[in-house]
Amino acid sequence: MLTDNDFKILYEDYKERLVTIATLYVRDRMAAEDIVADSFVRLYYALPTLSSDVKIAPYLVTIVKNQCLNHLKQIQTHQRVEGEMGRRHERILHASILSLSALDPDQLFAEEVRRLVQETIAGMPELTRKVFFQSRQCGSTYQEIADTLGISSRRVHTEMQRALSILRKALKDYLPSWLVILYLNNLFK
Repeated sequence: MLTDNDFKILYEDYKERLVTIATLYVRDRMAAEDIVADSFVRLYYALPTLSSDVKIAPYLVTIVKNQCLNHLKQIQTHQRVEGEMGRRHERILHASILSLSALDPDQLFAEEVRRLVQETIAGMPELTRKVFFQSRQCGSTYQEIADTLGISSRRVHTEMQRALSILRKALKDYLPSWLVILYLNNLFK
């Protein structure tokens, strides 16, 4: 049985040699020092259960060896998990790149713009809406619209300006004003 003084001498005699051996395997001096310190603690608690014929130095080296193996297996597991996470992240990144590459900016807000245009037109005053539809949907001239609705062509012009102004305001966050007009011209063709 080792006394505390014997254990201290054992620690001083073997610590550096065991750290050097552990460092060769784990390739990290600080980790090797932790492994050796933990191995001495394990030896200290195992001493009362060891038989008297057990050679302490080889037993301690076995503990260090097993601790190094455990450390390396933990690193291996960690690297495998990191690799899987990296591959998953890479797949997500690749999917994002493909998605953005395929994105058609013209279609990004098209449905929302179409809905907003329909709601805005539906909310226009009746005369303004009629003038707008006859101009854009039917392709009628201002004079034809004036004759159909029984108003002056000047009033038709004013109502068209009003309709376009209402639409520009409704769509100001989506498209520059010149695109709104271009879009509206294509929407009703």
